Amino acid sequence: MGEYYISLGSNLGDRAAVLRSAVRAMAHQGIIVEARSPMYETLPWGLEEQALFLNAAVRVRWGGTPEDLLRRLLAIEQAHGRERLIHWGPRTLDLDLIWGEGVTRDSDFLRLPHPLFWERAFVLVPMADIAPDFRYAGQSIQSRIDELHGGDCVRRTEETWEEDGDGRD
Repeated sequence: MGEYYISLGSNLGDRAAVLRSAVRAMAHQGIIVEARSPMYETLPWGLEEQALFLNAAVRVRWGGTPEDLLRRLLAIEQAHGRERLIHWGPRTLDLDLIWGEGVTRDSDFLRLPHPLFWERAFVLVPMADIAPDFRYAGQSIQSRIDELHGGDCVRRTEETWEEDGDGRD
């Protein structure tokens, strides 16, 4: 089974409920969720005139191909009402396959590592919580977050992964 990192985001509706539901849906799709980051409120990236996002990251195990994993993630997005109307626009759910251990792809369907993940503090800050020793292109994740001023645009929230908000993660 391969190890993968997925970035989750939402800026429409009950953002925390959407992220919780997406993680449950992953488990129902046979994706083994091993770790979840805290949830972070983040500034929009790309198209800045929109509501703040709630972002998180998960580390998962998957026994199939990366392409099949992406297909399942896209189906989960669609089941949560994702519409691709505006590039980098508002969305109920965004699931990005960020990185796979020992996996590279460069096709029209899938690019791994994700081509922009190392430029996005909203991806790296949550990912650092579950992969503090992660390195890419010879650089530590924390060093890259510092370069991107991640603390300026990514704020940890009190949201939890439990529906009742009792803080158990």
